[in-house]
Amino acid sequence: MKVYIVDGYLTRPAWLEINLDNFEHNMKEILNKISSNTKIMSIVKSDGYRLGAIPLAHISRNLGIDYFGVATLSEAIALREEFNDINILTLGYTPEYLFDLAIENNIISSMYSLEEAKKLNNHALSLNKISRIHIAFDSGMSRIGFVNNDESLREIIEIFKLSNIKVEGIFSHFAACDSDPKFTESQFNIFTEFIKKIEELGFKFEYKHIANSSSVLSHREYDLNMVRPGIIQYGLTDNGNPPKNYNLKEVFELKAEISAIRYLKKGETVGYERTYTCKRDTKVVTIPVGYADCYPRILSGKVSVLINGIKCPQIGLICMDQMMIDATNVDCKIGDEVVLLGKQNGNELRVSDICKLSGDCETSFITHFNKRLPKHYFKNNKLVHISDII
Repeated sequence: MKVYIVDGYLTRPAWLEINLDNFEHNMKEILNKISSNTKIMSIVKSDGYRLGAIPLAHISRNLGIDYFGVATLSEAIALREEFNDINILTLGYTPEYLFDLAIENNIISSMYSLEEAKKLNNHALSLNKISRIHIAFDSGMSRIGFVNNDESLREIIEIFKLSNIKVEGIFSHFAACDSDPKFTESQFNIFTEFIKKIEELGFKFEYKHIANSSSVLSHREYDLNMVRPGIIQYGLTDNGNPPKNYNLKEVFELKAEISAIRYLKKGETVGYERTYTCKRDTKVVTIPVGYADCYPRILSGKVSVLINGIKCPQIGLICMDQMMIDATNVDCKIGDEVVLLGKQNGNELRVSDICKLSGDCETSFITHFNKRLPKHYFKNNKLVHISDII
């Protein structure tokens, strides 16, 4: 990825700071909790939840993790171009016109129909290669995968018999691990009983996986021999309440510089549609972050930022690329650092707090970080890498 710096500065005065030590800490926490017989498939889809799949995968790889899960073949190819010795599973749908590319790059495909598996086999045969797959099984998510019936059982057996297909694993996904333990247990039982039927017929899976982040946090009984941590790798949980035996650390902070300062009189208005009227003489600070970066317009008037460690409320409608802040009585100037997410002078703003205001979940919120936000990577409190898109 090209880095573009002018006189030591990035292309934009708004950026993400990513703490690689905290990411490594979180991965070690997960490794220490699961069984030594259980492998981790690190989920780095959406460019590592928009925090950078490749720099983070280097950390995991150094810890001995060699399986990675992505959503699309394009994400898989980006990883493969960096790493030639890791296992990469595309968890989502890969159309037939991309089969050759997947096979040539040794990408593991998810498969949930006999028809598609036969097509993949034909492509692998023509390339004189073996294509690895994991069977997707729908245990209750109602999204993708073979369903729990005899026809699915028959078709999966047929897939095992294909000449140039290696059925390496089978997986499913919990629908409500945080909120519905009975349904979660039911999903697990449906999944494992279906596997048992296949294996009793003499067909074995090397890897079986259903455990997501929530399961990894709270349910060792569902680990099987592979788990798929996602959001917890980045120090978040979606429910805002990690178990006490985990010490997860948030991996990133979002910062910007003050780009303008206005002094408005009582009664003057701020922003589009004039939705905010100053109730007093007001010092209005503008920062160059908006809804195109990650802050949806629905958060207008609800969030705060930190300026010199003081929480300052956002006012008016959030714009595409900017937002306005009430910084009355705060000593600041153009170019000063503003923290939108993270810590400053003993105060903190967390993703979970923002999600409570928007009704979103943490996973969803951070995957809206725009790629135009430069990323600073820190290790041992030193800047070690900059990623910037122009």
